[in-house]
Amino acid sequence: MSQITFHSMADSAYLWTAMHVADEKGVAYEFRALEYRSPEHFALHPFGKMPVMQHGDFFLYETAAIAHYIDRAFEGPPLQPAGAREQAEVLRWVGIVNSYVFPVMNRFMKERLVKQAWGFEADQAFIDSAAEPLALQVRLIDEAVARSGFLVGSTPTIADSFLFPQLLFFAITADAKALLQKAPAAADWLARMRARPSFRRSPMSGTYEAMAKIGAPAAR
Repeated sequence: MSQITFHSMADSAYLWTAMHVADEKGVAYEFRALEYRSPEHFALHPFGKMPVMQHGDFFLYETAAIAHYIDRAFEGPPLQPAGAREQAEVLRWVGIVNSYVFPVMNRFMKERLVKQAWGFEADQAFIDSAAEPLALQVRLIDEAVARSGFLVGSTPTIADSFLFPQLLFFAITADAKALLQKAPAAADWLARMRARPSFRRSPMSGTYEAMAKIGAPAAR
């Protein structure tokens, strides 16, 4: 029996983060599709974003708040450390993903993969401008997970759930493969995250397999 409900479009990266948190926590959920920017959507999320979580008569939007709530409201393995310094590191990584990683990796993946699949020309100016921030992001991820196995500490936290969908789909591109060859700890982290039961249960696994078959043109 489902404990929570996610209201969202099915292919939202932040929906996948929220679902991944629930799967890591062991919280059963169901999915209800929303029509983007419909009256129902705005009634649940005034800013028209995804996802919205429902627990009984409690509705919550903003994925960072959702992840925190799932971790604190249900029994299961803790996904946030108890120490102040470690908790701050988790929040910092959530902020890094939201502010820097998502805007670049998510769009880069769409330029390389989604546009290609639909027969559109990629925005080469954006691709060129993304090279430096992507290299920095992959280097910082590599350094973090090399220290203890995950972004913060030796077990997954909500920070890993935020990063996972972004790096997972970016890694399909040839550009990412070239960067990850120089970032073995980040590549290993991604492989271990893909091997976890939480990924196999997640609907993003099917989308990932489909997009991986599309492939990507060589980096240039």
